Amino acid sequence: MNRERKTILVVEDEDEIGSNMNAMLTRKGYRVVRTSDADGALRAAEEDRPDMILTDLDLPTLDSMILRIRAHETLKEMVIAVIDINHPELKDGLKILNNFDELDQLLNPTAQS
Repeated sequence: MNRERKTILVVEDEDEIGSNMNAMLTRKGYRVVRTSDADGALRAAEEDRPDMILTDLDLPTLDSMILRIRAHETLKEMVIAVIDINHPELKDGLKILNNFDELDQLLNPTAQS
């Protein structure tokens, strides 16, 4: 797929899961920035301006991160997505993805799969 390289901010508190997400996304051609909590996510989002924040529903600081991003003047429209194969629906402003392949469609809605 020929596309401008997109940046995904992975917010994951479990290092092994974060490493696996990083490896998968890098293989798919994305630039990955990683952090483990809401404070780090806000800093990284301000500095790197990622195309998406990707996290999990079990992140202890998930609610805080969402509130802070949505209240931030320049970050409030940023896409926040969660990969969860059990609940693939839009929920509380989060896009729940079935798998990593859905990232391409979310970040490049006009691209053909």
